[in-house]
Amino acid sequence: MHTVPGPLPTYNQVTKHNLAQMQPMIVHLLKEAAFIALDAEFTGLGSSSQITRAKDIQERYQHLCALAKGHALVAFGLSLFIKTESSSKTGQDKGGYNVDMDDAGQQQSKGKKRRSNEFERAYRVHNFNFSMLVERDYMVSPNSMLFLAENGLDLNQWIMEGIPYTGGDRLTNEGGRGNPNGIMRSIFKRIMTKQVPVVVHNGFLDLIFLYHSFYADLPPKLSTFLADLSDMFPGGLFDTKYISDYMTRERSSFLAYLFRKYDREDTRMRDEDIPTRLYSTFDIQPRLPLPPLPDTTAPEPVKSGSQVPYCEDYAFHGVCKKKMRCGKSHDLDLILDAEEKERDSKKRRKHKHEPSTVEAQTPSQPETEGTPGTTVESSEGAGLLSLAEATVAIETDQLANNTTSSTTPTAAFVTPAVTEATASPTQPQKTAVTSASSPVTKETENVVQPGEKFHSAYYDAFMTGTIFLHQLHHHEIETVESQAKNKIYLIGKSFPLNVEKSTFTKYSPSHERQRAQ
Repeated sequence: MHTVPGPLPTYNQVTKHNLAQMQPMIVHLLKEAAFIALDAEFTGLGSSSQITRAKDIQERYQHLCALAKGHALVAFGLSLFIKTESSSKTGQDKGGYNVDMDDAGQQQSKGKKRRSNEFERAYRVHNFNFSMLVERDYMVSPNSMLFLAENGLDLNQWIMEGIPYTGGDRLTNEGGRGNPNGIMRSIFKRIMTKQVPVVVHNGFLDLIFLYHSFYADLPPKLSTFLADLSDMFPGGLFDTKYISDYMTRERSSFLAYLFRKYDREDTRMRDEDIPTRLYSTFDIQPRLPLPPLPDTTAPEPVKSGSQVPYCEDYAFHGVCKKKMRCGKSHDLDLILDAEEKERDSKKRRKHKHEPSTVEAQTPSQPETEGTPGTTVESSEGAGLLSLAEATVAIETDQLANNTTSSTTPTAAFVTPAVTEATASPTQPQKTAVTSASSPVTKETENVVQPGEKFHSAYYDAFMTGTIFLHQLHHHEIETVESQAKNKIYLIGKSFPLNVEKSTFTKYSPSHERQRAQ
């Protein structure tokens, strides 16, 4: 029976603008997760097959470490699977219809009736896609970036809104409270310490990149790296590619193939009157609502004697080292206006005997809007403020007009109940700027752009998680636990990479410091 694939699942796009707001919600959901699926996307995979297929595993590890240090993480996908009651127990039939239960426990049908069965396992799923932007020079493979762009990566969004991180051996709270780098390390540490399975697909390189990006410097020896991993993930690491190749013996084991095959099988099982084995259903959650934030783009009124709010480096050299991270203005008209104002102020001080317009005004003669000379001769900074207000209003209008509204897609395996309160934060709202001194709020964006396809980090993580559940039901949990825990797939090898600490290996100094915290 042919089954039509559903639309892509919903997810939360996490950027530097909403990371701090997302953190407490992610931490809360991590506490409920039955297991966690991860995926990473990078700026390149190297130019030689020797990097990923070196016969000596230690040599291969060293090549991959050099690759991770020379390239950068582009996106980090996180899917949290939370076990819930099956839809047959909560009054929902297999077609997604809601049903009422009378006092006798009988269904009052609003659609097709569904018999209760013990084969269904239901999960609530939250997907997150973190845009990452490393704060160092790195190499980029044009083919890799083209591949990611063709599969949904918005390069403009990545550059402008990527979460800055440092990588390497840093303290978890580096940069102080609320620092994006520290927040990401904190989230990763919570993933590590959670006593649940952590699932990847062909995840050797993913684990190397994640270790280097969010945890510490990569140790020189593979045995030390494996010892660290065995202690970092107490719930165990599971590789769905290893399970499909060495336990299920699938004809093909690439991610999209397994996902689609298992989705079709579970759909048929769900549609049967009497299922013959366990299967999973997924309630993919809509995007998390975010509260509005104060608008930090509106400039404060410039008081007499205060510093002009433009970038001095840019004013003198035409270049700012902080670039887009600079909080001061690079508006040349604003800079020239300030310079003219400063020259006029010097002239007034030089000719003190000439009365100024401000001195000539009295309470009985209030200054009216449009009075000649208002911009130059009013209180310090008033003309500058009016220009800044106009600039903010124009930029705000452009931002509101360019924001694309996105509706929450509902897949064949998704039946989220989206309330008005949940859906409303994703709708763009135009911000009205009335005065620079009045509090201004803007709607926090959690909007997903179109063009999402396979190989987005969040989607790969979601597919990895659903494949893992199918494998658990096919082989039984105890069998997967005993045969696949802490075994990572190795390309071109007939044996897995065993994530364990040997008797003769010590943890890395960086990991020892982390354990002591």
